[in-house]
Amino acid sequence: MKLCLSIEIQEGLSYADTLAMTRAGESLGFDSALLAEHYYPSGPLDQYPGGPGSRVSADAWIYLAGLARETTTIRLGTLVSPVTFRHPVVLAKMAASLDHLSHGRAELGIGAGWLEAEHQAFGFPYPEGARRVDLVEEQLQVINGLFANSDGFTHSGQNYTLHEAHFTPKPVQQPRPTIIVGGRTTSRRLLRLAARYADEFVIGQPTPDEARQTRERLDDAAERAGRSPTDIGLSAFVPVAVGESAEDVDRHMQTYRETNPQYVRMMDDLNTWLFGTPDQVADQLAALAAARIDRVMVSVNCDLHREMLPLVAKAQRD
Repeated sequence: MKLCLSIEIQEGLSYADTLAMTRAGESLGFDSALLAEHYYPSGPLDQYPGGPGSRVSADAWIYLAGLARETTTIRLGTLVSPVTFRHPVVLAKMAASLDHLSHGRAELGIGAGWLEAEHQAFGFPYPEGARRVDLVEEQLQVINGLFANSDGFTHSGQNYTLHEAHFTPKPVQQPRPTIIVGGRTTSRRLLRLAARYADEFVIGQPTPDEARQTRERLDDAAERAGRSPTDIGLSAFVPVAVGESAEDVDRHMQTYRETNPQYVRMMDDLNTWLFGTPDQVADQLAALAAARIDRVMVSVNCDLHREMLPLVAKAQRD
């Protein structure tokens, strides 16, 4: 099982902060650094002193271009890019270009979008959930078609029409960069779309039992789509609070409550965190691996998290 950084740059991270976090992960052997794509912080807006505009929410893809030139081995991408933000040709072009900048390390996360406040604030359409999943399906069709066709790609769908589109640059990775679909443990249609069109399905804060059940559904969906279950990875997005002692962990949790609304939002069930001392976290990672999780995507958004990374890596090694 691999470890991944899920870097929540919308929580005020500068490019220097993001680079430091990514380089720390790279030096510790983390597989990838995937940046959240939001235009607003994703915690409750009324909990941010100074309002939602008080924390920088930079462009993930611009940061990724910089990271591609300042790292060497760690894989880079989004977790996830909402389909409500842009046309799929633009998204495919950015992912392919990142693949060239990074010499074949790009990953592309795609999701339906969930943060309604940022859509309302910036004028992005925010249709009801089933309609957003329609967009996910058609964007996956278009992006895969562009990556796969050398002689021009034609598509006529409900939302997008392309006619003999000659797409360049082709990704360095063949047949394509890793495509990740974001969803929940309860998602049904998104899971089926991942099984048909993507390489990985990511779920938020699963228990081992929920992960095991999702894996079984994903296996079944892959077979129904004519693919081998081994072709589709399953990953888990998890918050983290790890310290050398229980007292350290308690202090970290108090820091979250005082300064980190994003993490407060995720505190409903600490059993779904990487939580405790390195020995305890090692047991939690082992339970996720036994539930057939392929990658654990550790949610990070501050210097405190960067200081925790060696302990997470130690737990994985142990």
